Amino acid sequence: WCDITGYSEAEIIGHTTRTLYENEAEYERVRQELYPKLLERGINSILTKHRRKDGMICDIVLTAALLQPGAPSLETVVAIEDITDRKQKEAALRESEQALRTIFDNTHDAIFIFDLEGRVLDCNQKTLDLYGVTREQALSLHILDDLSSPNNPIDEQSGLWERIIDGETTTFEWKARRPNDDSTFDVDVALKKIILGNRAILLSNVRDITKHKAAEAALRESEEKFRALVENCGDGILRFDRNHHCLYTNRFVIEQTGLPLTPSDFIGKSFYELGFPRDLCDQWQENVEQGFVSGEIIRHEFQQPDGKWIDVIQIPEKDDSGQVMALIASARDITEHKKSEAMLSILFQAAPLCICVVDANRILTKVNDYCYPTFGYSPEEMVGRDPRFLYFSEEDYRAAGEAIYSADCTARELRMRRKDGKEMSALISRSYLNGRDASEGSIVVVQDVSDRKALEEQLRHAQKMEAIGQLAGGVAHDFNNILQAILGYTNIILTSLGPEDRHYGKLMEVEKAGEKAAALTRQLLAFSRRQVLQLGPLDLNSVIDDLMKMLRRLIGENIELSLHPDSALGKVNADRSQMEQVVVNLCVNARDAMPDGGKLSIETSTIWLDDDDCTKYDLDKPGSYVRLSVTDSGCGMDPETKSKIFEPFFTTKEKWRGTGLGLATVYGIVRQHDGMIEVYSEIGKGSRFDVYLPVIESAEEEPIKAGHIPAPGGHETILMAEDDAPLRFLTEEILKLAGYRVLAAVDGEDALRLYREHGQEVDLLLLDVIMPKKGGRGVYDEIRAVHPGIRCLFMSGYSEDAVHTNFILDHGLKLIQKPFKSMDLLRMLRQELDRS
Repeated sequence: WCDITGYSEAEIIGHTTRTLYENEAEYERVRQELYPKLLERGINSILTKHRRKDGMICDIVLTAALLQPGAPSLETVVAIEDITDRKQKEAALRESEQALRTIFDNTHDAIFIFDLEGRVLDCNQKTLDLYGVTREQALSLHILDDLSSPNNPIDEQSGLWERIIDGETTTFEWKARRPNDDSTFDVDVALKKIILGNRAILLSNVRDITKHKAAEAALRESEEKFRALVENCGDGILRFDRNHHCLYTNRFVIEQTGLPLTPSDFIGKSFYELGFPRDLCDQWQENVEQGFVSGEIIRHEFQQPDGKWIDVIQIPEKDDSGQVMALIASARDITEHKKSEAMLSILFQAAPLCICVVDANRILTKVNDYCYPTFGYSPEEMVGRDPRFLYFSEEDYRAAGEAIYSADCTARELRMRRKDGKEMSALISRSYLNGRDASEGSIVVVQDVSDRKALEEQLRHAQKMEAIGQLAGGVAHDFNNILQAILGYTNIILTSLGPEDRHYGKLMEVEKAGEKAAALTRQLLAFSRRQVLQLGPLDLNSVIDDLMKMLRRLIGENIELSLHPDSALGKVNADRSQMEQVVVNLCVNARDAMPDGGKLSIETSTIWLDDDDCTKYDLDKPGSYVRLSVTDSGCGMDPETKSKIFEPFFTTKEKWRGTGLGLATVYGIVRQHDGMIEVYSEIGKGSRFDVYLPVIESAEEEPIKAGHIPAPGGHETILMAEDDAPLRFLTEEILKLAGYRVLAAVDGEDALRLYREHGQEVDLLLLDVIMPKKGGRGVYDEIRAVHPGIRCLFMSGYSEDAVHTNFILDHGLKLIQKPFKSMDLLRMLRQELDRS
């Protein structure tokens, strides 16, 4: 007791045993269950739980015996046995048995046990599910009579039973049977004889392989179909192992190669062993090895010695770990396709149209060489890009996409953007590559119709001006008749009256008004080109010299007037008085654009205009022309005003300050002399009017055609600053093509930064006059402070010495006017670089 309960003898003797029980309820249970039978039998045992002194609960077998059975005294001898350890072991055993049973019932395989006579002794839940029986039914079944199909080839399993009895684990396929519906199914069986207790029994693992067998059958059928497909597909099919030896080939490989071999001759051999040319073998060997190494699908083409072109697709054959185990190659004869491709390629490049191929996402995948003259971009600059860079805005791009990809695929005229930033009118048409939709890409054809549009616009403008001229001429003619009557009768009356007559002054005012009206009609006649001209050889320099004194008075003292004549100016066939009117009208127009003063420059030069220039300026034929340029530093004009300035009676001046006939008269006179007038202007930057008149052909030596003089290039380094991006790119391209090294700056500050980094390399500065942050003069002054001998050429869109009111070029510096020709720029650069 003391060892079991943990109490000492002194702590137990004389005390109630009630404290030894787990709780009061347990004490009462024992008393009620123990004593009735104890009194009846004299001895009784019961299971209970005692609480040790240390508080631990232990399982106890309590046995009580009466010392004197039948006596009134209930003196009892009590013995206790601690069975805690045994109870724990029994619980563990039960738990283990339950775990094993759980595993047994939840395995993937059906497991059952039967004796050597074939009677089922036990089975798991999978067996019941697989065979469709209850446990009670299963335990009454025989393995051969009830659970096996009679069609099993037992006779073929010779020696099977002997091996099982000898203790060998035996596996085999079997046809099982469900006893309730007689359905059969395929199973894999593993049998093992075991000894359970002293009894020999058989443990059977059964796995349903019905789906596996069906998959094997389907695989065999698929392989047969695949073999039939491979043998009749028309393409050469080969399979290679890791050593590049052929594992399989079909008959089409023989047809393609033309070698006197059979498919079986290929098996186990390499390319070299089969007798192919060595250079082809090297190429194929490299491609096959690349397929094994990369594990990717590879496509390549090659040409056989007989001229055939073969397209090959290599597909890696991988195991579950992703390792390439073999390589399958499909070879197709594409000789005819290559011929068609070559013909289409020739047509693609030879077409005088910009042809672009785009994918389903409208990314440019291929363009022909004609895109360069059309857009200014090389094919390499275009391929791989979204074509939105060919439009001025996202709105233009979206509108173009809607038009091009609409259901109506007729050609559309759209506005597009060249690399130099210029606008281009384009006629665009589209075709789908698959003939149905854009899912596989499209072909877009672009035709530059800018010249045609310009000619159409010139024609419309010429027709409009001609119509206005006819109207103005008709009005002037009729009005002259009326004025003739008014002025004639006024003169008659004036001669009949004396100055003292009270009506004499009034009639004089009438006469003055009539003369003003007559002057207006003369201007209308000049515009309508209906004046009688007295043509003859004329030197414009002489005309301007004679007018200079009058012009200085006419324009006022607040305007600085300068003249820059060409000493070798050619003569023109012109009416002197009309040319005087042209010069005066242009100077007056310039004066009115500079109310607060400014600069006015008159220049003359002889230039050569080619066919493109004549088309641009609407002139009859190429050749030498005299150019008269009148440049002001006034307020400038916006494009809308510029488009109307030559229309009669159009004026931007205040009411009563102008008739609107000054520039219209100039236009009429110039056109009547087979010339043209062009205007260049920007708001706030002044204007320049260029008059072009053909030089008289004479027996004298013809002027050198500037466009034909070769412009030498060089290898010097030029620091070029131009804030206008398209012009900067264009100028840089011109210089690079001529061999120069170019450092391109986007503004004055950028130019100074580049000079600080590359100052020792720079041979010449090419600077725009007006730029943001710092102008050309400021850049030149800062660089000259550290490099006094630096050469410099300025660029400007306005005439020399009248470019800007605050800018006067130092003596000896050069300026080239925009727009300039590339040859002119290169020539001036070379002259400046070669200057001693």
